[in-house]
Amino acid sequence: MLIAAMSITGITVYKTSDVSATTTNKIKYKDFLKANGKVLKNNYGQGDTVYLRGTNAGGYMLQEFWLTPTDYTANVTDQTDLINTLTNRFGSDAAKTLINTYESNYWKESDFDTCASLGINCIRLPIWYRNFVDENNNWYSNAFDRVDWFVEQAGKRGIYVIIDMHGAYGSQNGSHNSGIYGGSTNQQKRDNSKLFFGTDAATNQAKFYEMWYKIADHYKNNPVVAGYDLLNEPMADYMSDSGLNETKQERLSILWNVYDKAYKRIRTVDTNHIIMMEAVWDPDTLPNPTEKGWENVVYEYHQYMYGDYDNASGTQISSMQSKIDSINSAAHNVPSYI
Repeated sequence: MLIAAMSITGITVYKTSDVSATTTNKIKYKDFLKANGKVLKNNYGQGDTVYLRGTNAGGYMLQEFWLTPTDYTANVTDQTDLINTLTNRFGSDAAKTLINTYESNYWKESDFDTCASLGINCIRLPIWYRNFVDENNNWYSNAFDRVDWFVEQAGKRGIYVIIDMHGAYGSQNGSHNSGIYGGSTNQQKRDNSKLFFGTDAATNQAKFYEMWYKIADHYKNNPVVAGYDLLNEPMADYMSDSGLNETKQERLSILWNVYDKAYKRIRTVDTNHIIMMEAVWDPDTLPNPTEKGWENVVYEYHQYMYGDYDNASGTQISSMQSKIDSINSAAHNVPSYI
């Protein structure tokens, strides 16, 4: 499906050996990526065109259960439940040790070698706010250690890393993939998206902007980091639900305002890294970037076709073509990432 999608868009399709990322192909400052029109180029946007081809690190630093070997139980529906359950059973220190043991063994150096051998040149790394702070919002003294290690190991093999805020303060979608499960209905998910709604929204947003500021300040000169993915699947399941408290356009206005403020906060410390904004799910949920004054941004789209994994009915390809057509019709002069 990926090769077909690349072919449809006119992207050159290489054999694995042509894009192999090895330990002798380390990412250096000349490899720093920036957007240039609808493509990414290295050398701060002035060099060669680079196409990101890779995978997602999965439920590593935040357990999204369909991406992990773990699963729901009656009492554990998200990462917050997991932390609370382990803490209640074994105490806070032991809970942290258990989670650290899981994370330390989820990704190993050999996994980066495998990715490199497959020709992967980019890994999207899902994180959540609790990787950096405790339950009282106190920053850990070693807050960046694990992400630093991941970025270092990837860079040694010529692999870029996208830092993806998969779970923000208060939750951006009320779904378990944010670390906080709000419930099964769209109304419950909307009401428990406390980054956007409720009495704590403004406070959560302020902490969200500050966290991105610190992340950007930490990685501002690191060429291995391809970009900052601001929010994973914000308002995902209920964005288009007309039966909730506000219209779709009102929700989009809230989302775009958060994107804009996060963009501006990051730009106070990092003017070079790409900032990625996610659609939900199509281009009509993202604004014209020029109207917002956004530069060096990438628009991100998620694409799922659960019912036809092997493309037996042809819907993987036709669905991808439809997505590409909608992106082209939107005519935003920014690179597109799925």
